[in-house]
Amino acid sequence: MNGTRVGYARCSTDEQDVVVQTEQLTTLGVAPDRIYIDRGFSGTSRKNRAGLDQALAAVWNGSIFTVTKFDRFARNMTEACQILTDLAERGVQFGLGAAIHDWNDPFGRLFLQTLAMVAEFEANLIRLRTREGMAVAKRKGKLRGKQPKLPESAQRSIRSRYAEGGLSLADLAEEYSVGRSTIHRVIHGDPATSSLEEA
Repeated sequence: MNGTRVGYARCSTDEQDVVVQTEQLTTLGVAPDRIYIDRGFSGTSRKNRAGLDQALAAVWNGSIFTVTKFDRFARNMTEACQILTDLAERGVQFGLGAAIHDWNDPFGRLFLQTLAMVAEFEANLIRLRTREGMAVAKRKGKLRGKQPKLPESAQRSIRSRYAEGGLSLADLAEEYSVGRSTIHRVIHGDPATSSLEEA
């Protein structure tokens, strides 16, 4: 069983994206029942990512934790390093596409740390551009009474995760790059009081 691949896939809102990842993992030799998936998550935080937790629990000494792209499993450098360290200590290899990287090797670690740093930079850049764009639109009055619309799949995920507890409106708003009033409307369906959440 050594060398067996366990796959992980994640998509934020685009269902087709996770289909592509799943097909790529299958091509890499991951059995369908060893592919774990998270839908509706940004990847910047591990909070409530059940698919990732299941994938990490499913690997063993000699197996290969496999993703198609680095930012699918982490876009936060601290978290990425923690996970990779844990995998290495358990004797689990890290597969990025068809390549296998050794976290215990100085050059392998440098390469993966660089990928983690780039992934975090890109995530921060996306959040910055989103906030700047919304600030400009708000100044122009384009966001008055109207917030960016979330896909129904994302709305269902938001309601479910909020009901489980542990996440605030602010946490969800940051993760989905929308205003807190948008999250409030998704959860409570009450636009009349949503302005209170923006204060």
